[in-house]
Amino acid sequence: MIDDFIAILDVGARLGLISFDDHTVRRAHVDVQAFDTAALASDAERVRAVADRLGDPAWAESSAFGDLWSGRAGDTAAEVLSSATADLDAVVADIATTAIALESAATAADDVLVRYRRAMAAVCDPVLGGVDVDALPAAVSAGAVADDDVRAELVARIEYADSVGRTASRALVALAREAVDGAASAGELVLAGLR
Repeated sequence: MIDDFIAILDVGARLGLISFDDHTVRRAHVDVQAFDTAALASDAERVRAVADRLGDPAWAESSAFGDLWSGRAGDTAAEVLSSATADLDAVVADIATTAIALESAATAADDVLVRYRRAMAAVCDPVLGGVDVDALPAAVSAGAVADDDVRAELVARIEYADSVGRTASRALVALAREAVDGAASAGELVLAGLR
């Protein structure tokens, strides 16, 4: 979408109505363009599958390790294993909570991106000053459309697109942080570079 918007701005620039910096216009949209909701949804699905598998009583029974050891060393190993697996329900609950957080974030991100695309469709409208962009050079030359009107519309579109891009980016970053903060410990966040 941003490329379509840049193409419209290029028409205005070629007519001498505006000047703009391509990089500056694109900057507000970088995070939105890079956000991969499909990958987030896929991660949520995989985490959900892990939680379901670990919480499945049949899997837990088939994963009993008590008979693998014998003797004093075996007794010690069995105690360590028992202690480590005693918190399995809590771990499974944490993993399930993480899956829910990721699923919610993916759904909310989809909603943000739908709204973003709708707003960007407005700034990508190929009609400026009531004239199709392809016919705009002839209309400006003939004086059929006022330069100031087209200029004002292009500037308004630039400002709106910038606001839309920044708002969507902030929303997506907030969703990602919320999903991570709700599902990760402080140590995990440090390791992930998020704190």
